[in-house]
Amino acid sequence: MEETWGQFKTFEGTRFEALDAEFTQEVSTLIGGQDLTACFQCAKCSAGCPVSDKVNIQVHELMRMLLFGLKEVLQTDMVWLCTTCYTCQERCPQGIHITDIIFGLKNMAFKRGIAPKGYIVARQGLFDTGRLYEPTDWEREDLELEDIPEFNIADIQKMFEKTGLMRLEEKEDA
Repeated sequence: MEETWGQFKTFEGTRFEALDAEFTQEVSTLIGGQDLTACFQCAKCSAGCPVSDKVNIQVHELMRMLLFGLKEVLQTDMVWLCTTCYTCQERCPQGIHITDIIFGLKNMAFKRGIAPKGYIVARQGLFDTGRLYEPTDWEREDLELEDIPEFNIADIQKMFEKTGLMRLEEKEDA
């Protein structure tokens, strides 16, 4: 599976390794993961998802992959394109904390080096400049805004060091 940002991946023709109970157990330790096995595939989560037409698997399919212990779930678009609107979680009749689980999957994927390049570049840019986007002078002039205030980039880098964000993927084995 090619890792490119902006192109949705497909699992067509993929042969999955099945039933990795240890992976399911690992996910069940995530925040919200304790109720994972309560999912009975009603698909109400998917029906309310605002990105359901943009991803390669639906939320209920993600939950099914977790129950089957399919690590490939970490390579799905749903993990990265989830808007964290909590609609799936609100609609779940079993009260499963689906959005929280997806947050955990995102962290798990990042630690294993499975992340869209855009996230990696954004993290580095934030570390280097303190900004995700560098507005140009002419843009600010057009909007009649004052110059961008100066700030101490060392404070931001210190925050990254304290949270371990720049070393995140180096902590765990793939």
